[in-house]
Amino acid sequence: SLTNRLRSELNSDQLISHAPQAPYFSNPAGYPGGGYVTVNRNCGGNIDFYNVQFYNQGTTSYADYNGLFVSSIGWCPNSAVYRIINK
Repeated sequence: SLTNRLRSELNSDQLISHAPQAPYFSNPAGYPGGGYVTVNRNCGGNIDFYNVQFYNQGTTSYADYNGLFVSSIGWCPNSAVYRIINK
């Protein structure tokens, strides 16, 4: 993958980050390849941090602590922070 290749070419003090939207971690049917669950499996060890986007998500709401961290609502209910961490 590009990320794995970048890691092999970059200096050790250079960081690699990705900025996916939260629903890509939930692995809904709309992502038959697995979305970022698959990306993380394939090259997550070479990603220094994810800057997950929790905005502009249509009907999925991250409007309060519960919706952002515990249990999001809307079209992608498994995309709250604690659910992503536990995948």
